[in-house]
Amino acid sequence: MREVKDFIKDKKIDLKRLKKFGFKLKDNSYYYNISLLKNQFKMCVKINLDNSIFTELIDTETNETYVLHLLEERRNGYIEKVYKAYSEVLDKIKKECFEDEIFKTNYTKEVVDYIKNKYGDELEFLWEKSPKTAVVRRKSSKKWYAVILTLSKRKLNLDSDEAVEIINLHNSPKEIEKLIDNKRYFPAYHMNKKHWCTICLDGTVELEKIYKLIDMSYELARWY
Repeated sequence: MREVKDFIKDKKIDLKRLKKFGFKLKDNSYYYNISLLKNQFKMCVKINLDNSIFTELIDTETNETYVLHLLEERRNGYIEKVYKAYSEVLDKIKKECFEDEIFKTNYTKEVVDYIKNKYGDELEFLWEKSPKTAVVRRKSSKKWYAVILTLSKRKLNLDSDEAVEIINLHNSPKEIEKLIDNKRYFPAYHMNKKHWCTICLDGTVELEKIYKLIDMSYELARWY
């Protein structure tokens, strides 16, 4: 079987969806078989728990592996038809068996889970040009109370080009002034620095403290 590169970037497996789709677990991998083009080919798909995916096309007449659809320069006529059928299966698997995973760190996932579980609010990705920026709104007012995004630490005036996931939270000007130390709490990135602050979701601030600040930001979303 051949690995399909860059197939599921920024996505993660949903095991329940995978099983519902028809994948079967065997030796710590999930397998799915389907016939293509009126049973001319058998397509086998293997997905590992590390998100790697492998495929194989078997010509049912010869029982041999078919690879011409993988050669871009050969894709015309019948081979293009085979490639289209093959791609449609992969696209369907991607759509029905995986969910978006824009933010990678466990810290960020904990924060997102806290917001979902306590307030029932989901991340909203509003800007096509900024696919790694999400906002969270309070349902009753439609006002933002959190913004989560990925940026370079240098954007926070830190001496590093390392990417970091951050959260922007709303607070009173008095509390913002107390918090900002440019080590753990930063002036808000791309937001009103008098009313918002930025926190790196990398462990520098304890989760319980972040949760309390989220709660405060949520309360303030009633008013502004």
